[in-house]
Amino acid sequence: ITNYHVIDGATAADVTFVDGNTYSAKVVGKDAYADLVILQITDNFSEEKVIPLPIANSSNIRTAEPVVAIGNPFGLSGTITTGIVSAQGRLLPNPDTGFSIPNGIQTDAAINPGNSGGPLLNMQGQVVGMNTAILSGTGGFSGLGFAIPSNIIIRIVPTLIQKGSYDHPWLGISGGSMT
Repeated sequence: ITNYHVIDGATAADVTFVDGNTYSAKVVGKDAYADLVILQITDNFSEEKVIPLPIANSSNIRTAEPVVAIGNPFGLSGTITTGIVSAQGRLLPNPDTGFSIPNGIQTDAAINPGNSGGPLLNMQGQVVGMNTAILSGTGGFSGLGFAIPSNIIIRIVPTLIQKGSYDHPWLGISGGSMT
């Protein structure tokens, strides 16, 4: 699982693990509105060496709770930064789709270009979110990082694996003035 904006419309990608092994993968599901993509490794790959991270209920995190962000900022693989949950319930605007991701997690853990798709972990090593965006005037870390909550990921991923896409409910209403 990674961010849609990381793949940027590609149908295939390379996946590199911490041990340095790189495998070819194909996109099996994508949701631009939630900024999520599912990749499936197509090379000869043994799952015996892979230990998935446990996923926590993101509704249980609290403001000021310590968190850890893992990613590859500026190509520096396996970078770990720490911080706290600065806020929950942030609406993460997605300028590419015009829709926003609800209930985003705001953190002051350093998130930079290259952290996208990496996990945001609680102190028990459980995934509470996926690093996805920063708010910065310079394009680098300014203390405002955002993650997609694990509860959104848990809800959408099974459908992406099964159907390849996810249908988001929406209401087509627009307002206007009346005299």
